[in-house]
Amino acid sequence: MRAKDEGSKIEHCLRSILPVFDEIHVIDNGSRDHTVEIVRHVQASAAGGAKIRLHSYPFALGRFGTEHGRTPEDSLHSLAYFTNWALSRCTRRHACKWDADMVLVREQRDAFAGLLARLGRGWPAAWSLAGQTVYRTVDGSFRAPRGEVNREVRIAPCSYDVRFHKRKHWEQLIRPRWLRTHHFAPACFYELKFLEEEEFDHWSTTEFPSPRKRREWATFQRLRGGRADGAFRRLPATFLDDQIEAAEYVRPAASDGDGPPARRHPTPARRRGLSRWMPHFVGIGATRAGTSWVAAHLATHPDIRMGRKEIHFFDRKLGASGGSGAARDRYDRLRYLARFLRAPAGGTIRGEITPAYAILEPAVIRRVAEWMPHAKLIFMMRDPIERAWSQARSGFPTWRGTPLSDVGRDELVSFFDSDPVRRRSDYASCLRAWMTHFPRDQFFFGFLDEIRDKPDVLLHDLLGFLEVDFAVADSASLTRPVNASDPVPMPEWVRDHLERTYAFDADEVSELIGRPVPWAR
Repeated sequence: MRAKDEGSKIEHCLRSILPVFDEIHVIDNGSRDHTVEIVRHVQASAAGGAKIRLHSYPFALGRFGTEHGRTPEDSLHSLAYFTNWALSRCTRRHACKWDADMVLVREQRDAFAGLLARLGRGWPAAWSLAGQTVYRTVDGSFRAPRGEVNREVRIAPCSYDVRFHKRKHWEQLIRPRWLRTHHFAPACFYELKFLEEEEFDHWSTTEFPSPRKRREWATFQRLRGGRADGAFRRLPATFLDDQIEAAEYVRPAASDGDGPPARRHPTPARRRGLSRWMPHFVGIGATRAGTSWVAAHLATHPDIRMGRKEIHFFDRKLGASGGSGAARDRYDRLRYLARFLRAPAGGTIRGEITPAYAILEPAVIRRVAEWMPHAKLIFMMRDPIERAWSQARSGFPTWRGTPLSDVGRDELVSFFDSDPVRRRSDYASCLRAWMTHFPRDQFFFGFLDEIRDKPDVLLHDLLGFLEVDFAVADSASLTRPVNASDPVPMPEWVRDHLERTYAFDADEVSELIGRPVPWAR
C-alpha cells in the first residue's frame, strides 16, 4: 500500500482490511501530513502490531501521465521501480496491491476472506477486484455514482515473472500468459474521493488518457459545482464508520494440508447440453502470423484433440441466426461439433484454429460467445506490414495461381488496400470486437518473433494457458518453419505504401494485450 498524504482516509482503510490480510506493508512516500502517525497508531493496536509493517520510500515519484512517460523505468523515481520494490517487501506466496484510499466493503468481508484463504490451491491464478467510487461532499455527506464501478487485477502470485512494467502513462502488472485471471464478482471495496482535497494531484496532466479517469474527473467537478442529481446514490453519514464496525473477524488460515485436494484443472460450473462438448480453445488469428506452427504443435499433443487447421465454420458455413435455443441454432451447433467427432483420436481438450475468425462480424462473434462463453482464444501477431507482405507472397501463387513476380503494381496496391487484407493487420480493431464478448484473461497473445527467437518458451506458455503439461514430440520441430511463404524481399515502394496506409497504433495494441509489441517504432 503506497501512502502519501492520506491522513484523512488511511485509518478507515487499514481497520477495514486488518481482519483479512496476513500482513500489510504500508510504504510511506514522503507524506507531509499525519499519515505516518496514524499508521503507527493503528499499528499499536492488538491486531495491527502483528500485521502492519511501515516502510519509507523517500524518493519523489514521477506522477502519472507525461511525468511518468519521461521517467526511465529503472529510475528510483519510476512508479514501476517503486511498485516492484514495494512488492519485494512481501513475504507471502501472493500479494495484493491495495490503495490507501480503498476501504473494504463490510458486507463482502467474509467472502473476500474466503477468497484469500483459498489462494495457492489448484492452478496458480491472478484475481481482479471491483470497486465503487464514493465521493464525500464538503458538507460531509457521501455520494456514489450509479454504475461507476472499476475493475483491476490486484492479486497475483509473488514470483519473479509477476511484476510491474512501465507503460506510457502508468505502471502495469505484467504476468505470464499461462497465469489465468479470475474475477471476484462483487464490488468489494469503496474508493474514496473527498471534494475538499486535491484528489488528482498525483497526475501530471488533466488530459487523462484513461476513460475511467476522465469519467471520475467529470464526476468530481460536477459534484464540486453542486450538481448532484438522480445519477448519484446518497449514502448514510455513518457510511465510513459502518465499514469498520465489528472488525474482529479473523480470516480462516490457509493450509496446504487441510481441505479437499487441489484440482489440477479448475473449470467453471458444469455446463449442460451441447455447451459441454464445445471446444475449449479457438485460434482466431492473425493470418500469416505463426498460426500454422501453433496448430502443428497443438495437434500432436496427447491431451489435445484437433481436426485439420482452418475449418472456416463461423466465417463460411454458419447459418443465419435463429436465436439462442432455436431449432436452427441447435442444428448449427451439431454441425459444428461434428467437425470434432471426425477429428483424429486424441485427448479431452478440444480446439480449432482458423485465423480468418479475427475479422468476424460482431453478430457472429456474439454467437461464438453464446455457444462457448468460457472458450480460450489464441491470437498470434507479427509486424502488420510484414504480415500483409507475407499474405501477398502466399496468396497470389496459392489462391490466384500467379507468381508474385508477375503481379503488377496496381494489382498489389488494390490487394493491400482491400478491406479483408487491411483488417487482418488492424489488430486493435479485431481485439476490441472480440473483447466486447470475452474478457482479456481468456486470451493468449503471442508473436511470430517469439516463434523465431524462443519457440520453447512460447509453447510452454501456451500449453500452460491451456492447462496441459508441456510435451513436445520432436524438439527439433520447434525451430522448423511451418507453412512459410517464399522469402521474396519486400520492394521499397511496397514498404513505403504500407507504412503510410497501415499506420496502426502499436501502443493501442500494447494497452489492449497488457504487454509491449515487438514492432513498436
